[in-house]
Amino acid sequence: MGLVLVGLLLIGVGLFTLLGGEIWISRLTVGEGQGIGGTAALVVGGIFIGLGAFFLKESRK
Repeated sequence: MGLVLVGLLLIGVGLFTLLGGEIWISRLTVGEGQGIGGTAALVVGGIFIGLGAFFLKESRK
């Protein structure tokens, strides 16, 4: 059950990153608008989705 929750959380964060186009490093950077955007955000979002899919696959074993 834990791996499923972690996998879904990672996929959710990855989708949020892909749709939003920006990653916020901390709560402080949200106010300053100094998150990671552009290609780096897309790469990190893809990695999060890939890790989430991996955790979901491993939870079925």
